[in-house]
Amino acid sequence: MKRYILILACVVAAAMGIALRAQAPESPIRWRMSVKMTSATEGVVTLKATVAPGWHLYSTTLPSSDGPRPTVITFSHPTSMTFTSPLKASAAVVEKDDPMFGVRLAWWDTDVTFTRQFTTTSADAPGKVDVKVTFMGCNDETCLPPATVELSRTVKPFAK
Repeated sequence: MKRYILILACVVAAAMGIALRAQAPESPIRWRMSVKMTSATEGVVTLKATVAPGWHLYSTTLPSSDGPRPTVITFSHPTSMTFTSPLKASAAVVEKDDPMFGVRLAWWDTDVTFTRQFTTTSADAPGKVDVKVTFMGCNDETCLPPATVELSRTVKPFAK
């Protein structure tokens, strides 16, 4: 009898684990990264945030510290690389008074692509670029806690 109860308990626990895993929501904000050499000594790092409908991604600069955290993008790269431009976003932010936080906030409510240009002194093997993105996403009902994703790409030599 004990063996039967133990087997039944294991089957129920396994079924519950599968059901919970099947219900886990996919993140409404997903990130992709690419690095491309545009010449023998110049290139661009591109980050794309795909924002699900109804959600928004907070700006890299927020007018107030009383609320959600801004999106923070940090780069680690070889010493042979030098960034020659600030981080640029492909879309303008939306600025609105947010009743949930009681302050004016800025965000993107559509997909946004970030780019940053660089030069390198090592065209044959420039190395690897690592990017760490810490961000928050919200919709009209809820906010996700801050999340961090780490992305990495090897810089391939320029192909003529």
